[in-house]
Amino acid sequence: MSKNFIPTVHKGKAHEADIFNVQYSKFATITTSGDGYLKVWKNYLNEGDLPEDNVQSKFLTKAGLHHTSFLEFKDLETKKSVLFIGTVSFTGELFIEKYDVEKNEFENDLDLKKILNFDTMMESQEDQSKSYHNIIEKNTFYLIKFLPMNLNNKIPMDKLLLTTVDSKVIVLDLMYQSETSTFNVTKVETLQITEKSLGFKTLQQSETPFITCMDASNKLSNVLTLGFNTSHVLILNLFTLTQLFNISLISKPVRCVRISHNATLLAISHDLGINGCVSLYDIETGDFIGDYTNNSHTAKDTNTFTHTASCLAIDFNETDEFIATAGLDGVVNVWETITRERVGRIKVACSDIENNQDIMDKDPVTLETLAYPGIMDVKYIHKNSRGGLGGAKNEGLVVAALDRGIRWFREAGGI
Repeated sequence: MSKNFIPTVHKGKAHEADIFNVQYSKFATITTSGDGYLKVWKNYLNEGDLPEDNVQSKFLTKAGLHHTSFLEFKDLETKKSVLFIGTVSFTGELFIEKYDVEKNEFENDLDLKKILNFDTMMESQEDQSKSYHNIIEKNTFYLIKFLPMNLNNKIPMDKLLLTTVDSKVIVLDLMYQSETSTFNVTKVETLQITEKSLGFKTLQQSETPFITCMDASNKLSNVLTLGFNTSHVLILNLFTLTQLFNISLISKPVRCVRISHNATLLAISHDLGINGCVSLYDIETGDFIGDYTNNSHTAKDTNTFTHTASCLAIDFNETDEFIATAGLDGVVNVWETITRERVGRIKVACSDIENNQDIMDKDPVTLETLAYPGIMDVKYIHKNSRGGLGGAKNEGLVVAALDRGIRWFREAGGI
């Protein structure tokens, strides 16, 4: 099987600095950058519509932004569609912004205290160490993930997962309040990761563990997975943060961990020398399934890597049949998940950008060529969320590259 992807629209110089993260919701593509801006790009565009005419921006900090996540839902009381978008700055500050989908705008004058209400939790707990001040203001954050409720699995609360630069995991249980459009924090779980947590035997072998990536699922076994700079991956119980098992890879660091939508598979990207390797595991048992490699199975071709540079991003498609991997080599590879056969490839070039004024062919600081810019992030586009020819019927991909461009693709055929 072969999958070809056709470019639909590209936006060059989408930010004034490197784009570190892209998220894809039903309504919008969300990006964060070192320029400190959070941007929401409207998904459904008609033929001829330009991304720059359908974007809302909010400046948050001069320190710049990296990881981000969102919570998308419709208020059952007001029937209003809302996005809560969380992001973290390079100084470790946490931001959560509320976005009105119907008005297509950010709500102003909302800070964390107005969105995350700890008063309910404090009324039922005497432990002042879990006050708002200590949880939010005294931690330097790194990773963030919203996890929506799953009533099919009898989980009635949303969750906010955070990690800190000193390898602490914080999980907040959130109960949405329609009358105030805020969240009551009803429970907090914390876990400090140490060398012992990762199974280091002696101090001489130990390194300071740093959580480089995170993912979680509230389906089936309810797991939280963490990747580290030490080549380890921890699988924890989502509710108790107790360790289920530990995966130790042959190379480091771990760049990305991604749980499949059905919560049965775990994909892990990690460096293999200068190359990027992606490995697939059974998430319930920790058993190794195989690697995604460019090996053509000939005697001369013994490549065991997925990308010729670090692979920073992985994403499963909606049905988990396919997986996309993206690397600093400027390539997006699409694979059949189980057979691990490569079925699609996109090579990004700075000349992809339609507007010549928006093409960035050199890094403005290092002056290194960006003819084929490395890719920072990739996300699958689900069906029925994009406009234009074939946009509603086909899946697609959205890519953020080091030339500060955002590129949207759709799968060819099926129109």
